[in-house]
Order: sequence, then structure tokens, then C-alpha cells
Amino acid sequence: MVLHAAVGFTIHEGTNEQFESAFAQARTEFLKDEGCLRYDLQKVRGSDVEYVLLETYESDEAVERHNANPALRTLGRALKGSLKSGPDIRILEPAGEQVPLVTQEAER
Repeated sequence: MVLHAAVGFTIHEGTNEQFESAFAQARTEFLKDEGCLRYDLQKVRGSDVEYVLLETYESDEAVERHNANPALRTLGRALKGSLKSGPDIRILEPAGEQVPLVTQEAER
């Protein structure tokens, strides 16, 4: 079963570059993980300090691999000083009709 995560963050003003750069570096590593289909940082429209990370995994096992990835600890260290609150993690399961996902293989 495909799982999605929406992870909210609020950062300190003026730390956007540090915050976004940390996620850009981590994203490359996480997308290499088998079963990680999406890892996209989004900025909340109208806010300079609120972000949502959208993640998609093909299974519970893929989430477990993500959580065990050393890049997650590296990301945590890189975010020091920028986080005001978060992560606020919400794990989502599809309900109703869904748009088909583009898999990593199809993108290559």
C-alpha cells in the first residue's frame, strides 16, 4: 500500500536559505532509497516561515528504510538553528480514487 506523509515545519525568520539547502541535499539521498517515490519541500503560500514536506513511499518497509537512512540524522543536524517548530508528521493513506503515481523507473 502506498503511504504519503505531510510534514509541517515552521522556521525562524531569515533562515530560509539554510533550511531549503538542507532539504535539497537530503532529497538526493532519500530519492535513492528503494520505495521512496516523492520527497518534495513546499513553502506555504503567503508565509515566509511555514513549509510542508510531501513524501510518498511504496510500502511500510520503504518508510522504515527512510527512517534508518543516516541522511536523516545529517538533515537533522543541518536544520539546527533554523527550526522554530516541527516536524509535525502526518502519515496519510489513500482514500477514494487516486491519480496514478509516476514511478522512479518511469521517470528515467
